Amino acid sequence: MKTSRGLPSVFVVVLLVSAAWATAHEQVLYRFSGGRDGASPSSGLLLDAVGNLYGTASAGGDPNDCSTYSIPGCGVVFELTLSSSGKWREHVLHAFHGGTDGISPSGNLVLDAAGNLYGTTFRGGSSNCDGGCGTVFELSPSADGSWKESVLYRFQDGGDGALPVGLTMDTSRNLYGANISGGTEFGVVFELSPPSHGGSVWKETTLYNFQAFEIQANPSLVFDGKDTLYGSWYQLYTCEPGCGVVFDLKRSGENWQETNLYDFHGGGNGGEPMAGVIVDSQGNLYGTGAEGGNNWGIAFELKRSGDTWTQVMLHNFCSRNNCADGSQPEAPLVFDQAGNLYGTAEGGGTGCNYPGCGVVFELSRSGNSWTETVLYTFKSEPDGSAPVQGLTLDGKGNLFGTTPTGGMGGNSGYGTVFEVTP
Repeated sequence: MKTSRGLPSVFVVVLLVSAAWATAHEQVLYRFSGGRDGASPSSGLLLDAVGNLYGTASAGGDPNDCSTYSIPGCGVVFELTLSSSGKWREHVLHAFHGGTDGISPSGNLVLDAAGNLYGTTFRGGSSNCDGGCGTVFELSPSADGSWKESVLYRFQDGGDGALPVGLTMDTSRNLYGANISGGTEFGVVFELSPPSHGGSVWKETTLYNFQAFEIQANPSLVFDGKDTLYGSWYQLYTCEPGCGVVFDLKRSGENWQETNLYDFHGGGNGGEPMAGVIVDSQGNLYGTGAEGGNNWGIAFELKRSGDTWTQVMLHNFCSRNNCADGSQPEAPLVFDQAGNLYGTAEGGGTGCNYPGCGVVFELSRSGNSWTETVLYTFKSEPDGSAPVQGLTLDGKGNLFGTTPTGGMGGNSGYGTVFEVTP
């Protein structure tokens, strides 16, 4: 969590978008202990067709591996299943061992039609980087209930980049992701294609080399279903020359063409779009910026008219005293069937002392305006704090997410999995 800026004890602003409050039920489904079950969940959650939840934790696992780390263990992939008694139970599907196997799983998981899971580790793999350059892995279920890990690719920190942060899959099982380092200098977007004709080697292709910025560690790429990828980046530590960009990558034959769709300039218009964007049925884009507005972040829409994109601010965070409506949103948004948006803010809320433990919020449209509703405010113990990953929505409107800290042991807790029912 950022700590360089202080919350004002008295905060007087003009409310650009009114903040409402609702009664929502929150339930902690699991609290991590920091042992073999994992610690510090590092992704949002993946929901399968029968209601099981899957995610990653960047630490914990086998204490004999990565034993010199502050939390022993190289990280885990876990599953949460609902028992007949109504309690959720955690199962570790894979505990990473370090080295070529991977260290610190990061970013989202994806699931193919056969039930295989795919993800990335931020470190481990090739030794070309200090601590490893990261991997792409597959977990395949066996008949006896165990899971087998296969490392599909180990990044080399050359033209292929390093430090991957999540995946997107198309209908042909091609995997797409972003590295925050390597390439010619500042990271790449890559494609990993499955082997053909019964082979075992996946092919890595660098689609685009970034020039002057870093992609941040939230799921950052999304398909529109028409051979176009959308994502975002921002300049680390500075707004020079800008405060971030929403871009697209379009397939053109064997190549991909990158176009900057919208440039953020900071200040009242917002900046630092860390989490990518989502696309509605009309091709408009929605996302969050962790900076700007009242200096505590915004939620935005980019409306398309031909080749022109216009920004609409949906909510200006920290519009209430002491940022009770949330601050520093760093996660992607998610739509429900009615067109409402849901997300998390890392800070703010009324559940903790300075600087707040974060919130779950809803943005609902009424005509041309949007209203923010705080659905839940975190308290750190026992429910978690500082949510920085996106939410998963089931068919009944229930929201599932993770916090990297809080839960057991107050502010030093190892994170939680939670459900919010609006």
